[in-house]
Formats: sequence, C-alpha cells, structure tokens
Amino acid sequence: MPKRVDHDERRRELAAALVRCAGVHGLHATGFREVAREAGVSVNLVQYYFPTKAELLRGGLLHLRATIATRLPAPGEGPPAAQVRAIMHELLPTDEVSADLYRLHAAYAALAFTDPRLADQPHTAGPDQIQPTLAALLKEANPDADPALAATSLLALGTGLSAYLAAGHLTMDAATRVLDDQLDRVLEAG
Repeated sequence: MPKRVDHDERRRELAAALVRCAGVHGLHATGFREVAREAGVSVNLVQYYFPTKAELLRGGLLHLRATIATRLPAPGEGPPAAQVRAIMHELLPTDEVSADLYRLHAAYAALAFTDPRLADQPHTAGPDQIQPTLAALLKEANPDADPALAATSLLALGTGLSAYLAAGHLTMDAATRVLDDQLDRVLEAG
C-alpha cells in the first residue's frame, strides 16, 4: 500500500525550508534548487507544490508570518495594558531567533516594493493583522485615547525601533526605554 502524503504538511515543510535557507543566504539567493537541497527533496517536488517562484515566495512568507504569530502572547493573558506591552516588546528583535525573523520579514518588505506579485500578499496586511488587536486592547486600557491612532503609532514605532536594532544603531536597552516611554504615554489614563 503506498504511503499517504499529507500535502499541507509537505507544503509547510517546503515553506520552512525556504525560510531557513533565506535566513542564511538571503531571500534574493533562495530559489527552487536551494529549497530542494535544504528540504532533501527534488526540485520537481518543490515545483509540484509551488509551481512558480512567486508562489514559493508567498508560501515562505505565510510560514514566516505564522512563525512570528506563535511568538506573540495569546489574547486574554492579563490586563489590557499588560497585553499591549507584551505584544509590542515581542515585536522587537531581542534575540537571535527574533532578529532572524525580523531581517527576513524586512527582506520580504523590500521585495514587495518592487515586485507587484508580492505587494498584495500578506506582508502588506501584516500590521493590519495586529493593529485591530492592539486597538481593542488600547480602547480598554485607556478609553480617552484614540485606539486606532495609538495602535498605528505604536506599530510604526516598533517597526522603526526594530530596524534600528537590526542595523546596530540602537542598543536593546535604548530601544526598550524608547518603547516603554511611548507605551507609558499611550496607556496613561486621560
């Protein structure tokens, strides 16, 4: 009896291989051959699941975003203000794993600027996936603030701090102080 293949699991394995490979060699240097080698499969198998380079990149991006999402605190863990703080601190690249995830996510963002096939993919919806959660928590934590505006401003600050951290322009201590200062201002009761 032939072995049954879990096609969804195989797609996840290949997408994970793309993320691992791109994390080492860069997104620009990762294609079908590199993913096949990393996964220990044939190029034809990779192309069976991801017929085009655009689909392969999209699969990697979805896997990357799912990986990042698993690092965020689960909803409902603590008071709203504490949840906002936890989410924002987790978005900063504070360790080797989160720094690698940030760099790869930033590479996707850069590619989306020039590749129309990626521009409408999940990267552009990234902040929109976290923004409503933050806005709802901020509305509970500080009813006097504009929650959508505050959430967007915190996400923009987090993105900038992450870039400065990854480039070595800020220390973790300095970035944390900046973030905490802004969180204190946003969460302060009116």
